[in-house]
Amino acid sequence: MIHVILISNPFVYQSNSVNVLVVDDSAEIREVLSLYFEHENIDYELIDNGTDGLEAIRKHDYDLVLLDLAIPQFSGVDVVESLKKDGIFESRNIVIFTASSDPKTLEGLRSSGAKEIFKKPCSLDDLKSRVHLTI
Repeated sequence: MIHVILISNPFVYQSNSVNVLVVDDSAEIREVLSLYFEHENIDYELIDNGTDGLEAIRKHDYDLVLLDLAIPQFSGVDVVESLKKDGIFESRNIVIFTASSDPKTLEGLRSSGAKEIFKKPCSLDDLKSRVHLTI
């Protein structure tokens, strides 16, 4: 059974497994991840902007959050800073999923509680390994 919830193009697939949130503005990445999650029977929600992503992270305790840094309305760094101010960043299983290569920013995110930093582009096999290791 597939349920669609529209929050600027997000898509939710329901099953009885783990629950993943992807906050990424790339429609192609969201589409590939949705196909992978469906194949793996993983519940997921896809959001294409930081404002809605932040709200979803605050409201739900996802098993895994894949958070892009370069997203519209509210950057991934802004999302992290807001979650740190709320005191919930370290308690969430957040993996930074980004093409950014600024070592200072990435190290700061890692030291502040990001569970992993995963660089784009990546192979689906690498992503599968990271998702299964992180959950």
